[in-house]
Amino acid sequence: MRQVNSSFAEKVCFIDIKHTHIHAFGHLILPLRGTLNLQASQKSIIVDQQHILLLPPACEHSYYAKERNEFLVFFIPRNMFSHNGVDEVKHLEFDERWRALRFLMLSECQNKQTNTAAINQLLYYSFQLIQQNHKYPSIRYLHENYHTGISLETLALLEHYHVGYYSQWFQKKMGVSVQIYLQKLRIEGAKQLLRETNYTILEIAQEVGYEHQASLTRIFKQFEGITPSVYRSNSINK
Repeated sequence: MRQVNSSFAEKVCFIDIKHTHIHAFGHLILPLRGTLNLQASQKSIIVDQQHILLLPPACEHSYYAKERNEFLVFFIPRNMFSHNGVDEVKHLEFDERWRALRFLMLSECQNKQTNTAAINQLLYYSFQLIQQNHKYPSIRYLHENYHTGISLETLALLEHYHVGYYSQWFQKKMGVSVQIYLQKLRIEGAKQLLRETNYTILEIAQEVGYEHQASLTRIFKQFEGITPSVYRSNSINK
């Protein structure tokens, strides 16, 4: 595989011919205009004016573009990824922080005497931005909507994964299955309502996503070792 020993950037236009390859360096892809279609790590990804993409080294990917386009593409050596603890594809929202960073990056790249140290500093800041702000969309969705009916298909779509692979991915990332994680979120929500409200057990069950009181009682006892009523009583007596 082709090697890259120091970071550099190029403006790249992609064509409407699907190309697949793998290389020992990584990419940071920032939009300038147009849309790029890409597949990597079993994800189907669109990079447009609202998104940026980070591809780690040794990640096989396919790409093509159907319209006129231009992207600012950084070629990043493997050691920069290992130093920053990033080892997977990151598809993130292109917000105002990234717009400001892109402006600095473009200014540096247009400099006739490109400063590698300056580019590296901007890339290190990019990695910090990614690590500080990236949260998996499906996990955020679970936390915001645990009280509703949630399908694996919806969660997988949010991460651009196939359903079968998503379950494996989730187990690896969170250490438990989607079902167990969802049940834990609902139990935590129920515990808060038991402590802070006078809702009936049935009302609490329905608030956190269970149709029947018996369902909440059974799962609550499974995780907490006591019934919701006993938990509420213990909380009052503390």
